[in-house]
Amino acid sequence: MPKLAAEALRHHHTRQAAHKLKAGEAWQDHNLVFCTSVGTPLDAANVRQAFRHITKNAGIGTDWTPRELRHSFVSIIGTSSSR
Repeated sequence: MPKLAAEALRHHHTRQAAHKLKAGEAWQDHNLVFCTSVGTPLDAANVRQAFRHITKNAGIGTDWTPRELRHSFVSIIGTSSSR
């Protein structure tokens, strides 16, 4: 695993531990890496809501979807690899 990815996961684990403490007895431990603020599995609605929050904070609006991001990334990679 790349060092940057391992560091990001350690940082995420620390934040998740804080969520667990804050949630207290509401925390449902499903042993997930990515979950809601109370430990439950993410669903499509959770992901879309979080993504809208991120795009709004980035100043690019709230009309983006995760699928569009994936397609944009593939387009950018295709363009840069053809050089």
